Amino acid sequence: MSLAEIKMTEPNEFSNFPPAREPDTHKGTFGHLAIVAGSFGFHGASVLAARGAQRAQPGLITLFTQQNIYHVVASHLQAVMVNLWTPAKDLLAKTDATLIGPGMAASDLPVEMKPIVRRLWRDSELPLIIDASVLDWLAPHTLSANLVRVITPHPGEAAQMLNSTAQKIQANRVDALRELSRRFGNCWVVLKGHQTLVGRSDGEIFANPSGNAHLAQGGSGDVLSGFIAGLLVQPELQKDIGKTIRYAVWQHGAAADKLQAAQKNWIVEDLLDELGNAR
Repeated sequence: MSLAEIKMTEPNEFSNFPPAREPDTHKGTFGHLAIVAGSFGFHGASVLAARGAQRAQPGLITLFTQQNIYHVVASHLQAVMVNLWTPAKDLLAKTDATLIGPGMAASDLPVEMKPIVRRLWRDSELPLIIDASVLDWLAPHTLSANLVRVITPHPGEAAQMLNSTAQKIQANRVDALRELSRRFGNCWVVLKGHQTLVGRSDGEIFANPSGNAHLAQGGSGDVLSGFIAGLLVQPELQKDIGKTIRYAVWQHGAAADKLQAAQKNWIVEDLLDELGNAR
């Protein structure tokens, strides 16, 4: 790994970011995010992703989930609309970006879901963020240069996507990030871990300076993917995709740092209360 390839994210880059909202804006100005998440035994991930997205303050959020967890998921959310996912559901109808993956780890997910995800990855003109178990559903593709695609693997998931090992991923994180991006259409990659990396197959790669080892809790990645998606659904924040992703990653880590400075036994639900407040 060449240190010359890595730049450190500078928090002062975000001093006026996101930009102030104009007074005459409305819900439609800030985008409608679709989230496909959750399965039996993993319903909490869908709730955490939705709440992470809320912290980005998009105009609307609709969470699509499985029938066998619908009621428990819906009971945890108020401002987020909750709907059932079916193979006939048009995820692109009246929405502006899609996050797919948090908590989709059960063995009884509909078999139709994998080809639908692959088709969306290949063909959708809207921003698409893929996380968690669904990362393994993607197939290598060459994509149009103007498509916004983001993947958020931890080292174990990256290893599975590259038919490698987590140890090899960690030994050369820059090469792993670049290969993931090349293999899956020059997508943006958030390679999680100590000093999470953000970048693509070419160009600058940024290491994130915020965060600590107490982010190693189940659910913190769901919060992050939701927050990234909640930002990227907003048209104003699509003008610089890399900056928006770096901001999300930095805020996520900075929230953990603030919590750790105040208390030693914080949990992921506490992270949601702090997310987005760092300045």
